[in-house]
Amino acid sequence: MTVQNQTAVRQPPAPLRLSRGGFAALAVAYGLVVVYSSLFLGPDGLRFDPMSAAEAWRRFTATRLVANASDQRADWIANAILMIPFAYLVSGALRTQGARMTKLDHAPLSFAVSLAFVLAVKYLQLFFPPRTVTLNYIAAQSIGAALGVWLFQLTRRRLWPAMQAAYRGGNGLALVLGGYSVLLIADILMPFDIAFSPGDLAARFERITFAIFPAPGHDLTYRAALIVIDTLAVAPLGMFLAVTDREQSFGTLLLRGVAIIVPATVVSLFVMSVEPVAFSLVTRIAGVALGVRFILWLKGKDLWKRHYRFAGYVPVVLPLYIALLVWANGLPAGAWLAPDTAFATLDPRRLLPLWGFYIDTKLAAAQSVVATVAMYAPLGALIWVKRGFWAKGAGFSAFLAFVLAMAVEICRTMKPALAPDFNAPFIAAFAAAAMFRSMPALWRLFEQEAKASALADTYESKVVRAGRLFGSIELLPRRRATAAPDPADALAAAQARIADLERQVRALEGELDFYRLTGRKSGR
Repeated sequence: MTVQNQTAVRQPPAPLRLSRGGFAALAVAYGLVVVYSSLFLGPDGLRFDPMSAAEAWRRFTATRLVANASDQRADWIANAILMIPFAYLVSGALRTQGARMTKLDHAPLSFAVSLAFVLAVKYLQLFFPPRTVTLNYIAAQSIGAALGVWLFQLTRRRLWPAMQAAYRGGNGLALVLGGYSVLLIADILMPFDIAFSPGDLAARFERITFAIFPAPGHDLTYRAALIVIDTLAVAPLGMFLAVTDREQSFGTLLLRGVAIIVPATVVSLFVMSVEPVAFSLVTRIAGVALGVRFILWLKGKDLWKRHYRFAGYVPVVLPLYIALLVWANGLPAGAWLAPDTAFATLDPRRLLPLWGFYIDTKLAAAQSVVATVAMYAPLGALIWVKRGFWAKGAGFSAFLAFVLAMAVEICRTMKPALAPDFNAPFIAAFAAAAMFRSMPALWRLFEQEAKASALADTYESKVVRAGRLFGSIELLPRRRATAAPDPADALAAAQARIADLERQVRALEGELDFYRLTGRKSGR
């Protein structure tokens, strides 16, 4: 059936592409962060020990392998992970394009540059005690560099083309949710210091302590909030399962989620740096169920119209969000210090960028970053919902998040039981701006899912109905034959019936074409 004046269907935005210059700029920026955190951060802040280059080289060549205990494994793994992004970005900056691309695509050169960077930083660390240089950490960062180069080759040759094809095929939401699900499982297993040896296993289960609910020792409302946050954090995994297999029932999708969550939770029992929380298994399964239900609810919804409806709620939601943010940071409870007393007792080292992450454990630092992103990214989403699809507001979102986070950290300075983190305002600004920029694409992907799921459901129901109609055509002569009517009358009745069935089929086809072109919900 031909339909005139076909309306254009909005397409999702094109995937992000980085030029070689973009990769190089990011590699330099990331390298500067590594240099700063490796040289200028320490327990006592900046400390430089002048020595001759010859003496430093003698010490560097005398670097030895140290027999570390299992409690150092998390730090070793963190050093390996630290170099993966750098080597990945270097590989992108050195890559070739088009017909010049070889099988390895400058992989040896990328690894050599990354390894030279590792050795240079380790050499310079000798000038900044109490930094220690061992072959353990050189090996860890070298392994991380090799993994970064390998990941770039794998991504460029296999994963990226497959992702582009899936994106063009309308599976962009599955890609986003799938990537989030991988990061979620990684977060459950952080910092990856899993006990393998019999001695580590015995020590792990000898010292392991279980908490029934999260954050023991805190007030009930705070612990309840953590349960809600943990549930919502797992919901995208349920969304991913529902998006990738729309034909399955809620029960089947939930069982698949349980088959992922339960093994990940069991493996986390062997992570030596983590204190298990028994109720997390319940909240994670509930999160999967919530995500599946959301995708099922989304079917056929007109999110374009709902965007304008939600915008009217922002003036009400924003004060509630700020109140929740203040409460989540523990500001309402407890006594306050006078401003002059609070700032007189403030450790000046906390004003150094990234110093708070340095003195914390790797797990605590990672959790702090994730918590800050989770607290302030919704601000960018709220601003976008209020302003609309084509409005500019990433800079405003970053500014507002920075001011809000700085106010929260200043207030935490005046609370005796709380420690401020002045890295949070910068992370908050980035999270809010990134969320604002991402919202149009995410919203369109969910719009696409709402239409695709409804269309698939419409096709399924119409095909079944059409199959029944044609089945009745096949069975009609047999039913007439049992009564032995006049052949001419039977033929006329069959022709009339077939003509009526054909009209019904054409009507169904017209409904499908109209729905496909306009994106409107089927009227069945």
